[in-house]
Amino acid sequence: MASSRLADIRQKLQQSRNDTLQLLHTINEQAINRRIRPDAWSIKDHVVHLVAVEESVLHFAHRISHEDCPISPLCYDLAFNQDAWNNREVAKRADYTWAQTIAALHQTRAELLVLLDRIPEEALNRVGSHPAWGTPVTLASVLRIPYRHERGHRDEIAALSELAAEGAKNR
Repeated sequence: MASSRLADIRQKLQQSRNDTLQLLHTINEQAINRRIRPDAWSIKDHVVHLVAVEESVLHFAHRISHEDCPISPLCYDLAFNQDAWNNREVAKRADYTWAQTIAALHQTRAELLVLLDRIPEEALNRVGSHPAWGTPVTLASVLRIPYRHERGHRDEIAALSELAAEGAKNR
């Protein structure tokens, strides 16, 4: 029996988040807020960024599933800048504690999995427009963003964790 696209997306979302949480549980508490440069993101910044992107995915996926060809409000911003958006969203969550950050990571994924339960398979072909994700972009593509995006940040988090461990050894 062929598996559905929704089941495949769900499995990849769950595996990706499990891999991320497993990594995060190995990180030394002192490494969480360490920056390799003043303008660089910390491990916590990477994690709150994942939360922000997932919140955005949830919002837009909900719109695509309920509206005909929705256009993200960001499409109307002629000067839309992905880096500026990312930094703004991280700054909004700067005062999160590590516990709040991890709780938000769990919450956004739980909400996304609930949304998957409510989406019929045929809705995956519905489209919308988003300045960063595509014009047009299908609902299926939007739902794949979290696990694909998370993989790159997980690699960054692992590298930052290793740097912090090396720095601790050299003290």
